[in-house]
Amino acid sequence: MTLRFRTPPCIQCHETSYVELTEEEFDALQRPGYIQTALPDRDADFRELVKTGIHPECWDAMFTGEEME
Repeated sequence: MTLRFRTPPCIQCHETSYVELTEEEFDALQRPGYIQTALPDRDADFRELVKTGIHPECWDAMFTGEEME
């Protein structure tokens, strides 16, 4: 079973996202520890989105100095 998880708002574009997590992933996120340990099979962009709400394209824009459209 998958659960719909709401991310924090992105600090760049201020949008909130929703991602699908398995019950096991959701449970692992509730425990103390590193997100890499909780979601080892997910890529870094996905983990960043879950933890901070920052989208990959927003991350790139923040560190390249380009404006989002």
